[in-house]
Amino acid sequence: MGNDYQSESQLEESLLRRLQSVGYRQVAIPDEATLYAHFREILNQRNAARLKGTPLSDKEFQRALNQMIGSRSFFEIAQILRGNDTQPTGKVTIQRDDNSPLYLEFFDGRKWSANVWEVTHQLTVEGVHENRYDVIILVNGLPLVQIELKRRGVDFTQAFNQIIRYKQETQRQVPILRLVQMYIISNGNETRYFANGDGSLNSKFMFYWTDVQNNWYNDLDAFALAFLEPRRLHSIIARYTIFDSSNQKMLVMRPYQVYATEAIIRQANQHPDENGFIWHTTGSGKTITSFKAARLLSQTTDAEKVIFLIDRADLDAQTAKNFDSYLPTTTGGGPALDRTDNTATLVKQLQSLDNPLIVTTIQKLSNAVKNDRFKSVLTPYHDKKVAFIEDECHRSQFGKMRKDVNHWFQNAQHFGFTGTPIFKENVGADGRTTKDLYDNELHQYLIRDAIRDGNVLGFAVQYISTIKGKGIETGDDEKVNAINTREVYENPKRLELIAEHILLNHDRTSKNRLYNAILTVPNTRMALAYYDMFKKLDPKHRLNVTTIYTWTANEDDNEEHQGTDDVTSRLGLDRVINDYNAYYHTDFSTEDFKKYFADVSKRMKEHDSRTPDQNIDVLIVVNMFLTGFDSPKLSTLYVDRYLKWHTLLQAFSRTNRVETDSKPFGNIIAYRNLKQDTDDAIKLFSGGTGAANFLAPSYDELKGDFTDAIHKLRQVVPTVQSVDDLYNVGDDAVKEFVLSFRDVLRIFNKLRVYDDFDWSQFAPAFTPQDMENYRGRYFTAYERLTSDGSGKVVGSVLDDIDFEINLVRQDKIDVQYIVNLIKSIDLESKENRDSDSQRIRRMIDNADSPELKAKSELLKEFLDKVIPQLKPNSDIGNALTQFLEESQRKAIQSFAREKKIPQDLITEQMADYQFYGRADDADIMNRLGEVPDLGFLQRRDLKKVIIDFVSDAINNYTFN
Repeated sequence: MGNDYQSESQLEESLLRRLQSVGYRQVAIPDEATLYAHFREILNQRNAARLKGTPLSDKEFQRALNQMIGSRSFFEIAQILRGNDTQPTGKVTIQRDDNSPLYLEFFDGRKWSANVWEVTHQLTVEGVHENRYDVIILVNGLPLVQIELKRRGVDFTQAFNQIIRYKQETQRQVPILRLVQMYIISNGNETRYFANGDGSLNSKFMFYWTDVQNNWYNDLDAFALAFLEPRRLHSIIARYTIFDSSNQKMLVMRPYQVYATEAIIRQANQHPDENGFIWHTTGSGKTITSFKAARLLSQTTDAEKVIFLIDRADLDAQTAKNFDSYLPTTTGGGPALDRTDNTATLVKQLQSLDNPLIVTTIQKLSNAVKNDRFKSVLTPYHDKKVAFIEDECHRSQFGKMRKDVNHWFQNAQHFGFTGTPIFKENVGADGRTTKDLYDNELHQYLIRDAIRDGNVLGFAVQYISTIKGKGIETGDDEKVNAINTREVYENPKRLELIAEHILLNHDRTSKNRLYNAILTVPNTRMALAYYDMFKKLDPKHRLNVTTIYTWTANEDDNEEHQGTDDVTSRLGLDRVINDYNAYYHTDFSTEDFKKYFADVSKRMKEHDSRTPDQNIDVLIVVNMFLTGFDSPKLSTLYVDRYLKWHTLLQAFSRTNRVETDSKPFGNIIAYRNLKQDTDDAIKLFSGGTGAANFLAPSYDELKGDFTDAIHKLRQVVPTVQSVDDLYNVGDDAVKEFVLSFRDVLRIFNKLRVYDDFDWSQFAPAFTPQDMENYRGRYFTAYERLTSDGSGKVVGSVLDDIDFEINLVRQDKIDVQYIVNLIKSIDLESKENRDSDSQRIRRMIDNADSPELKAKSELLKEFLDKVIPQLKPNSDIGNALTQFLEESQRKAIQSFAREKKIPQDLITEQMADYQFYGRADDADIMNRLGEVPDLGFLQRRDLKKVIIDFVSDAINNYTFN
């Protein structure tokens, strides 16, 4: 039978054979009871010496499960599985029935061969629905990888929707399934992997596995050979995951990140005298790769110190928070990154033997090696083996500071990361290229690869002509360049036309301000001129516009601005900040510019259409925010300046971070003719390939596609009313409507941001009202044909398609959304902390989620009582967990005291409820029999009250 007709069961059998061929033992695990029993058997075997001939009793096994899983979040469970850097072992300690302590080990993170590798299939779990798990990989009896398959030819993303449903329905009922670390979905021809986690899964973060040259292993058999081979899978689980403590997320690394990290470790061990650099395109996750490489260098090489070196210019509050989130605390318990300007602190870290990994700025390190008072301490570093990890090395490593550091650390090995290397074409004043500085390119992952893989977005570039005149053709900037800049580009009329264009079109470009934008200009005077123009044209703040820039003490044009309010750029920015303070109720000035910068950065990154008055819609910049700034909510770059080579690609790339389907590409709207410069940059940084994979389709191409999609839709359903008749025909007819209108939505999502778009071009065949009417029917089809809101339809042909319902509705404010906001509260200053807390309080008060309303008082109590007591580097997620546990404990105490029953009766029943999805009725009745003066009827009534309390306590105090 040809591959096109391979059934799901045949695909499953083929995968099982392949897994057995690479070292897995197939075992039969038909149900959850067998799954628990199998793990218990292996746990006893692995710990036989510690058990001393007495296997775990039922209660001891449940205690072990409570320690491993209990009511913990997935994030906490995943950390327990992996142990820590010093002891990468999954382990727990329990109390035996005889009250003696017992240490149990259940996963070895060092040696893949010290674990048991097995595979099972068709595990069946009974619950709200019967759920059958296609294939599960067991490590030491633990279900660590879940694989869901669809037959060849079926939209494989339905396996993703199926996982969402299984996760929701069974992971609380069968807690051992919360140990699943990764999911794999495939239809045989298309295969992806992604991490498990608390909260919602995002289909945009499903990854290909590749070879070292970035070629896909898309076929399931090839994927299994490369990715699921036990040695490689063990490395992914044990080594190539990152724990983001601030967002309480486990991140699994992508193949190019893994290969780059391995190349660095290999270079350090095999070629210690040669440097190396990683060329991974902007937006592909270089920072995570560099974090992991730094940690592994400190653990697996002979380097006495690993110094992670960054440029202070890149260090906004969020970037610093990322460093502290991804890296462990120092032995003294402090954050990984010392953000002060105190060079003495860095010198102490260099002296200390306790912290092999140091995170610092190149500015601070340069100051240390130049300061005579530190010479005696730092002299030994002339000869010590030191490894440097240098982020954004295309900018930070070409100046005098790098030379100062090199002169001092003469036995150092340097590893640089860049998204835009320096070549001979874009070389700076000193004439050196990235290769000159770093010797060897160790791995590359170019923008063409990242766009192909869906790890970053392509760009829709529109050139808007703003200059017309005698002898000057539209967009002919060669002739324009010969004209005085002030007469042409800074002409107030021209700025007014551009500001009007932005005001008129920004809602369409930003999807009704679902996203925000940056406007970049050549100098601070022009930034102020644009700011004033927006104030003049938009006095009622239809758009929230501000500006930020740095200034010099004595500017060349101060003489020309005598007698104005803005003699200097700094005075102009003071005026802007005063407006900012009045609107956002803040208290900044240029005296504390860092705080203003941090607040602007935070608002840009946390842009939320549900709180429009707190957003910045358009930020006017000169150079700030054009490199290193990473925000999926930024979708548009308005350009009124010249950009070339790496500065062009870096600036464009601020817009291309992946978010959801509502953001199909980064929008570039250029008010100068950058066409040739864009083409040149694309060619240089895509390894010589052209713009085909870099740029979004032209407006004319999309317009033609949209017209064709409308025609196809009208063939299927000539009128909106005819959609209703399809339900009488059957699922096949409804499926045809869903697919045809989904195509209309997909194209419209891309088309609508273009400046040329106008509904009149499609009338009368299709109007905005038609779109809304069909959209309503599409949403109705989704609601009627999905059994549980996950996009999965049991037993229907609609199993084979993905509705992409996020194109017709936006996220709601629910408990998980609010919890995520709470975890991201800025604790750096009282002003930011209080502002964040007040915003979250308003959202809680205005939300309509029943679950959120039930937990609102608890959340507000945490905001009011706990948040103000936390220190700037506190882990809010841990604080929230402790608060919930303590609140639950108090509730249990109060209930037990009121009902005059033993407190341990409640805690034991809660453990049962969490593991088995139900309380133990018989055990409750037996325990109540020990309570004096309770008759049978009283015990029966009290049993019901206890079960209700246990259920409510788990629901009210558990937020994952």
